[in-house]
Amino acid sequence: MIYPALIISVLALLFTIFSFWWMNWRVGKLNVSAPRSYAAFGSLKDKMILEFPFVFFNEGPMPITVQNLRLIFSGEKQSHPLIFMATVKELDNPENRTFATQFPVHGREALLLICEFQREPGNLIFETQDYSMELQAKLGNSKKRKQVCCFNLKVTEKSLQTINKHLSVHDNMSEA
Repeated sequence: MIYPALIISVLALLFTIFSFWWMNWRVGKLNVSAPRSYAAFGSLKDKMILEFPFVFFNEGPMPITVQNLRLIFSGEKQSHPLIFMATVKELDNPENRTFATQFPVHGREALLLICEFQREPGNLIFETQDYSMELQAKLGNSKKRKQVCCFNLKVTEKSLQTINKHLSVHDNMSEA
C-alpha cells in the first residue's frame, strides 16, 4: 500500500526542484523590440550606414550573451548582410562611438543599445517604401545565427530628401 504522506512528500519535493529550476537556472528567450526611429545613409558605391535603437529583453533568469549581430534586407535577391560595427550613445552622433563587442543581457532585464550596421559597397539607394528587415544574432556559444527581430524600415517622402545624401535621423512610425 502506498502511503498518502509519501506521495505528498515526493510531489512537494518535485515541485520545489522544478520551481527552483524555473526561477534560477532556466535559459529564457531573448526578445528584441522593433525600433521606433533610425539613422540611415544609402549609397550604391560608398558605405551604407544604418543605426537602430534596439531593446533586448531576456525573459529568463540566466544571462544571455549576444556574441554578434547582423542585419538583412529580407527582400534582397542576393543576401548582403550589414555588419554590426559599433554602438553609439545617440543616433547620428559619432561622439562616444564604441566598436561592436559581445554583450550580456542579464536575466529578467532589458538593455537599450543603439547599434550601427554597415555594408560596403552599399548597393542600395533608398526609395519611398517599407523595407522588410531581419535582425540576426549569434547567442551564447552557438555557431548558428538566430532571427531575433523582424521589422519594417519605413522610408517616407520626407526622409527621402536627406537619406541618400548623408546620415540623418528619421521616424520609423507610420504616418497617420
